[in-house]
Amino acid sequence: MKVGITGASGFLGSAIIAEGKRRGWSVVAFSRNPSKQVGGADEMRSLADPGAVDLGDLDALIHLAGEPISALWTKDRKRRILESRVDLTNDLVEAMTGITRSRRPGVFVSASAIGYYGNRPDEVMEEESDVGFGFLARVCRDWEAASAKATKLGVRVVNPRIGLVLGRDGFLRKLRPVFRLGLGGRLGSGRQWMSWIHVDDLARLFVECVENPSIHGAVNAVAPNPVTNREFTSIYARVLGRKAWFPVPAFVFKLLPGGMGRLFLDGQRVEPSVMKAFGFAWQYADLETALRSLEV
Repeated sequence: MKVGITGASGFLGSAIIAEGKRRGWSVVAFSRNPSKQVGGADEMRSLADPGAVDLGDLDALIHLAGEPISALWTKDRKRRILESRVDLTNDLVEAMTGITRSRRPGVFVSASAIGYYGNRPDEVMEEESDVGFGFLARVCRDWEAASAKATKLGVRVVNPRIGLVLGRDGFLRKLRPVFRLGLGGRLGSGRQWMSWIHVDDLARLFVECVENPSIHGAVNAVAPNPVTNREFTSIYARVLGRKAWFPVPAFVFKLLPGGMGRLFLDGQRVEPSVMKAFGFAWQYADLETALRSLEV
């Protein structure tokens, strides 16, 4: 199977490449700098001009690329967060339109996020739940709508709605030193739900979305056991052998520009109903087990 991946150099992209290679994939990495090699990729193609991207002769395309959401949400940053996802996805679908059906990818796995659901404090979110409110919900809604246009081309479309990804890089890379110094603590009330997934399970989930022809549409890409922020804080501190004595008041996050504080104070309690129905087996279904695997 020949699979193209945008955003292949990120820590999720790298994990998907590693899992795909174990399954015998040939991987084509798309980059705005195609002279830069991506580990594990068999071929590099340019994403510098999205209007002329070559998607020919791929069995599948995994789309991960997008402006990071962790930097300060200035007006310009929020514009780039939205446009980098929606516009690039539209460009990829347009590129599929420009090649014959026999050379198009058969499946388009285009990432989304559980931010789709907005802030839903205690409601259990399944794939059929309505879109929420707020900036991230709008981004995810428009992002998914852009990818859905590929269905008119006979392409199977899957939108994994990704939760908090636990890996040695990403979110924990920034959090780890704070907790190791004993400065960790709950955020705001600590009652907001955190729906998480280990990066290795997420990579296997993406591969399953590519290889299982029965999976389509929205897929909640989370582990089956979400926790509150208070629980996460306590468990992570225990894993590191530290105390979590320094809560961060909600008003601190409300001072962040562009409503960015919602990243830390909003919560989604998400149920991975689709993957459960397909018998997906999480290697790390328990948070403490997942965190300990990353701290050895």
